[in-house]
Amino acid sequence: MLLKYAILLKVEMLHDYYNDLRCPDLDFVPSRDTADALKGHDMLYKSIGNKLILLIKTDDTGKPIIVPNSSLKLCFYVNINNVRFANYTNINFHPFDATRFYFTNLNQTKVGAGLYLNTAVVQYNSANDYRVGALAGDAIGNNYEAIKSSSSSNIHDLSDPGYWQPKGTAQYVNNGDGISLAGDTYLFHGAANTNFTIHIYTLNTATSAYDNLLTTSTIHYPAAQSIVPVDLSLLKNGKYRIEINGSSSLVYHDKEAILQNCFGMIELFNNLPAANDFSWFDATGLPKQSIYSIRFANRSAIWKYIARSGDVTAIKDNASVYTFNNVPASTVFTSSVPIPFKEQPLNSLFLESASLGNISPIPNPPTDRLSTIIQGSDHYYCAEKHLNY
Repeated sequence: MLLKYAILLKVEMLHDYYNDLRCPDLDFVPSRDTADALKGHDMLYKSIGNKLILLIKTDDTGKPIIVPNSSLKLCFYVNINNVRFANYTNINFHPFDATRFYFTNLNQTKVGAGLYLNTAVVQYNSANDYRVGALAGDAIGNNYEAIKSSSSSNIHDLSDPGYWQPKGTAQYVNNGDGISLAGDTYLFHGAANTNFTIHIYTLNTATSAYDNLLTTSTIHYPAAQSIVPVDLSLLKNGKYRIEINGSSSLVYHDKEAILQNCFGMIELFNNLPAANDFSWFDATGLPKQSIYSIRFANRSAIWKYIARSGDVTAIKDNASVYTFNNVPASTVFTSSVPIPFKEQPLNSLFLESASLGNISPIPNPPTDRLSTIIQGSDHYYCAEKHLNY
């Protein structure tokens, strides 16, 4: 019998900042449990460029020598290897907060032939508030990014180009991918009370919902409390739903992830039926060799140019896409709307000089240092570039 390894699946990191979308800024590290599971199933993992590749030992028919049980779950930590990643990525990530990003094939986000591990961008709702940079989708699969804030009392729907810029049909990492990361204790914030009933739910593999009751406990306090400590020390690493007095929170319990201060976690489950696009194997038991994607939107920021003298009279765009305003009584020029960061420089910008005429192209502001700026009533990220004119 000829033994060999076959690709089981791939996970690719995509980013709109890069010309070819391939994002090399993130590393994959298996959890200890996953490292043991890979050995036990004659599986290997490779991290190549922007991809995580899982391989499995197969016989000469292409089927696994050791068939993974439907309960098998693989977890990989995602770590940032580029300090500028958060600067040009449209995410809200703060390393010292408890929130991390969680990606899984159970999200089952599909667009055309694309299989995403991140959640789908939520459809626009006029009852919601949208800050600058927020993502929202329409009813037919198009996604948009807010370039001005709106709210239920200041409604501007997706058809308003002054408030939204189109992002296409790709599904981007968004706030729905956030989850609280906890060690042995999780602090649940809820309505003040003296009596608390705590339910902890785990994954129901039949439905892929977190409605399988694992434990129930009660706590009584002599005085009303709004923060309740929940003991997770006896639980296996993974995702749980904690319900206290009718309110729920999703939590990822993993001390190892905390020690690594990881950016996020990828969990890949083998419980889905063969007919499901996100399952590992087809109906005959052959690896599907699916490619799962995690895609990040590039950040947009106000571009600020600071001229050396008043000889510069204007910053303009040959493509007539962007306009710049001269801050009164200064040599500062700012874009009227946020401009997306891209690996490929925007070469259509030029300056008008009273003595030298038009000079083009002018360099783009760098992404290594961001500040903030207020335009109208909104706060924006801002990238600055000093000009030698």
